[in-house]
Amino acid sequence: MNREILLIAEQLKEVYEADPWFGRSVNAILSEIDESFVFEKPNNQHSILELLWHMITWKEFTVSRLRNENDKSLGYFEDMDWRNLDHSDKTLWQQGLHRFAELHNELVEVIQQQKDEMLSKKINERNYDFRKLLYGIIQHDIYHLGQIAYIKKLLQK
Repeated sequence: MNREILLIAEQLKEVYEADPWFGRSVNAILSEIDESFVFEKPNNQHSILELLWHMITWKEFTVSRLRNENDKSLGYFEDMDWRNLDHSDKTLWQQGLHRFAELHNELVEVIQQQKDEMLSKKINERNYDFRKLLYGIIQHDIYHLGQIAYIKKLLQK
């Protein structure tokens, strides 16, 4: 049976697009953000744009490891983490929203193709298994969604 893997896929979908226990979904919050302030860095901290692309980086890492694609090393993802974004490029927000949605769908699809046994397999270049990675990416999204929601409230006029 693949009970746990299907549960993980359901949790990912719930966090992104359904009615999660912690509040509103990633999609709900991101869809109502006024694009005019996603580039602002309150108190010189991360912008909403930077938080979104940071989330994208680690979703890309997760998908690549699930697909057993090792063409990009851990170092590549670490270099892309908190990448230097051109905040004058106003297309980056819509590109990021599109890429995040695309990665979410791809991640759910790839997870649903797995067997529970893979959860205990160790990840290349890491000292943990797929179980920790998959539960971790859910926690990572929720954590940064909280930051995004807070910044959104802070900057709304």
